[in-house]
Amino acid sequence: MKRKLVIIGSGPSGLVCAMSAAKNGIAPKDILVLERENELGGTLNQCIHTGFMKNLTGTELATNLIKTVKKAGIECLTEACVLSFNKDKVLTVISPKSGYIKIQAEAIVIATGCREQSRGVLSIGGTRPVGVLSAGAAQRYINIKGYMPGHKTVVIGSTEIAFIVARRIAIEGGTVVFACEPKSATLADKKYLKECIKPFNIPFKLNHNVTKIYGKERIEAVEVCQLDKKGKPIKKTKQKIECDSLVYSCGYTPDVDIAIEAGISIKRDTKGPRTKRNYETTIPGVFVTGNAHYIHKTIEKILSEAIAVGTNVAKSLKPTQPKMPSDKKAKKEKTDENNAHINSENKE
Repeated sequence: MKRKLVIIGSGPSGLVCAMSAAKNGIAPKDILVLERENELGGTLNQCIHTGFMKNLTGTELATNLIKTVKKAGIECLTEACVLSFNKDKVLTVISPKSGYIKIQAEAIVIATGCREQSRGVLSIGGTRPVGVLSAGAAQRYINIKGYMPGHKTVVIGSTEIAFIVARRIAIEGGTVVFACEPKSATLADKKYLKECIKPFNIPFKLNHNVTKIYGKERIEAVEVCQLDKKGKPIKKTKQKIECDSLVYSCGYTPDVDIAIEAGISIKRDTKGPRTKRNYETTIPGVFVTGNAHYIHKTIEKILSEAIAVGTNVAKSLKPTQPKMPSDKKAKKEKTDENNAHINSENKE
């Protein structure tokens, strides 16, 4: 299989990049979007709250983008997991529909988004029982699978998703018995604290962290401590809080394992691929966009970058047009041609 452009990931950045590339000259039939899940849209599908493009929910935005991409005639393959790609831009993909396939691309865009940092970042002692999960996993369980993570939940973190999940648990009839942030300030905008925590009377404290987990098969309780200025637990402040679930949010990091395996250079500060001004990585013809590039603060910035990447990819794939001679140069060449013709006739 051959395609001019292959985009890995069908989240907002991947879909908008595909539309931008098509708008700038790449034929829709030459574009292929690969998605490892069974539906397009990425994490937007589990975001039923508003705040996307001002008044849309994540699912509404995903629906709009998917409709536009399909209407344009851009091919999208779901349940297609990209195992790897190389410097020659050959992708190895497995799919229940197509099996094990190789795709030769002229350009690749990495739009794999980001993933949540693991619980290991928190350095919590204790066992690993059922009921400990990331905020993203909890959101997916509630909004897509229809399962509650628990009835009495402790939330660690003050990111947007941490607050949104805490509110969602409360709306669905669960109880958030405690919420905390190890740092001295919230990571999300304070409006999320006002909209998601205070209206539901959820206890929330800064400079606090879970230091121990109790429970063998399922979590039964956690130990919470206040932290000093150096981030170390103050022993006198220890308290044991009973719960049956712990949801944590430690921030995000670009999901670029596939880029690292391909040999693309990664920046230390952003954890995303090193790029040129046109968003091309250290492998020629391989570009990156969205949260796979770096963690963006707003959806608007993600979409804006995706448009720019699609434009730049289209430019890189257009054949270089030979420079047309200027009018003066053209006239001179025509005159020289005529003179040569006249001279040849005179000789005859």
